[in-house]
Amino acid sequence: MMNEVISGPQTISVVIITLNEEQNIRRCLESIRWADEIIVVDSGSTDKTLDICKEYDCQVVNHEWEGYSRQKNFAVGLAKCDWELSLDADEEITPELADEMRRTINVADALQAYDMPRSNLFLGKWMRHGGWYPDRQIRLFKRGTGKFKDVPLHEHIVLNDPSARIGSLMNPMMHYTYPSVSDFIHRADSYTNIEVDAMLASGRVPKRLGWKLATAFPLKMLETYIYKSGWRDGIPGLIAATLVSGRVFTRYAKLWHRTHG
Repeated sequence: MMNEVISGPQTISVVIITLNEEQNIRRCLESIRWADEIIVVDSGSTDKTLDICKEYDCQVVNHEWEGYSRQKNFAVGLAKCDWELSLDADEEITPELADEMRRTINVADALQAYDMPRSNLFLGKWMRHGGWYPDRQIRLFKRGTGKFKDVPLHEHIVLNDPSARIGSLMNPMMHYTYPSVSDFIHRADSYTNIEVDAMLASGRVPKRLGWKLATAFPLKMLETYIYKSGWRDGIPGLIAATLVSGRVFTRYAKLWHRTHG
């Protein structure tokens, strides 16, 4: 039996945070022209990001950087439509996913939130193994039912009702991440600094830090390259597994230095 369609079409706000995203933002905005409302919260771009945004029917709000979670929650709070879709500037919504989202929210038994698979482009290859896919992300939710958890990194949507069931969409969104090894290393340096700061602030320093340092790289390599079949992605899979393992090692190396240096 087909789901009953609710009275009146449901509307979708898309919210995006930006800082110097001229390489990505046009692709992202092109993919969401169908949205009822587009809100871009910018934290001081000095490149052509804002010029590109002016070419599209979107609301641009300047807001000083507060950290990933709080910046996204500020953007979420500006939306006025029935549903919200949170995107990063380097992500893209395919026509198939857009159609699936609109069909899904316009039924009487729609849930409060939906996750979707994310396909990640790494060094020019769409990764399918090593933990890179399906990489499901909760991004579509009814306005007022959820927000991003207040964490320094790896922010994610949490619903106000922890018992609420989350649905799953089938079509993936596209994520144009890490176009080069240098880009990965640059961002890994920044991210590991944030992670170490958070670990020190919360007192989450491993008791056997030396052991963590010694095993971080080989264990992560074993997990991503062997257990999660990263080898199936060829040379990019090998590079990805090595870089990800190196990032974990770097986190504990910085933590050791901060506590023993």
